Amino acid sequence: MRVVCSFVGGWGHAEPLLPLAALAQRHGHSVSFAGQSAVRDRLVRLGHEVDVVGPDTLGTTPQALVPVDRDAEREVMRDHFVAGFGRARAAALGALFDREHVGLVVCDEVDVGAVVAAEQRGIPCVTVDVIAAGLLTAPAVVGSAWDELRRDHGLAPDPQCVRLGGAVAVAPLPRSFRSPAATTHSTMRFVRPQILDDVRRVAPGRGGRPLVYVTLGTVFNIESGDLLPRLVEAMNLLACDGDGDVDAEVVITTGPNVPAESLPPRRSGVRVEAFVPQRELLGRCAAVVCHGGSGTLVAALSLGIPAVVLPMGADQPDNADRCAQLGVGVALDPLTASPAEIAVATSTVLRDRAFSAAAARLAAEAAAQPALGSVLELADLLGGQAAGNPNFG
Repeated sequence: MRVVCSFVGGWGHAEPLLPLAALAQRHGHSVSFAGQSAVRDRLVRLGHEVDVVGPDTLGTTPQALVPVDRDAEREVMRDHFVAGFGRARAAALGALFDREHVGLVVCDEVDVGAVVAAEQRGIPCVTVDVIAAGLLTAPAVVGSAWDELRRDHGLAPDPQCVRLGGAVAVAPLPRSFRSPAATTHSTMRFVRPQILDDVRRVAPGRGGRPLVYVTLGTVFNIESGDLLPRLVEAMNLLACDGDGDVDAEVVITTGPNVPAESLPPRRSGVRVEAFVPQRELLGRCAAVVCHGGSGTLVAALSLGIPAVVLPMGADQPDNADRCAQLGVGVALDPLTASPAEIAVATSTVLRDRAFSAAAARLAAEAAAQPALGSVLELADLLGGQAAGNPNFG
């Protein structure tokens, strides 16, 4: 069977599809990816065939940091990702599905054009959660645009957005992290996050020094204005050699298009890299300082690592809310937080055991969830047993 894994955003939308792609390959199916050009090379280096299907959404020019506007982020989800990108990708992906005789579609939950194109053709579709708190895809946010997109493609109304998740919606995150206010349909299956199988948790730090991982991801890193320089200054304070609250080892990743030489000088113990695979760091991390992107945050919390979150946009403010509500981290305003405030917040989550204990509870919950391969609906799909299931076609 031909399986297409489709994603509408950047790496944070593509990477969560990799475990399902690997599972399909273990079942003997051929797998390819479909997404924007900026992510193509990274997938090709992993050995995947990639069809470039736009639009390209990733910028390369640094931008000023702006205040968080939750209403604007919901408008972006509704007007761009569902209405605009949904229509464009439904047409492009539909042609790809026909040409490749696709038998199963796997897509990130925001790639609604893939869901529509698959449903039009009676192809089973599996979506993968990439919005951890779950509020940006609520019916109140995207329902009107989703119904209009469906109507334009000859599909029945879906006011509660049940079909938005395809036949099966896979959520690789601790179930409790999803907001109680989010819609959770009967087709959603919470599974053990892949990071738990990729990383062996060891005693944090080296030689007694806790490791702090700092990242603003691979998209919002260039939309962060002077935040990265402030983070470097904060980590210089944190990594002081014995004359402060915490003597820490720090790794800061800048992401693409941010040269290390544009950042302030670093103290001993503070290392700056363009990119380091999370699985190489998280095993011995004691805290993560990040923007609150779902990929980084879910990986950290699934391993019991508390966080300092500086949300800038997209689903990050909702994720920061959940961190505060669950007691697994501290949320700061990225626009106004000073280096000293960031250093104090990081020191707090390192020293106050309540944060690590709360994160450990989420990690235990994640570890107890079923493995991806044990989800019966996926086993049926990958075994070619979709016929007769009312969720298909």
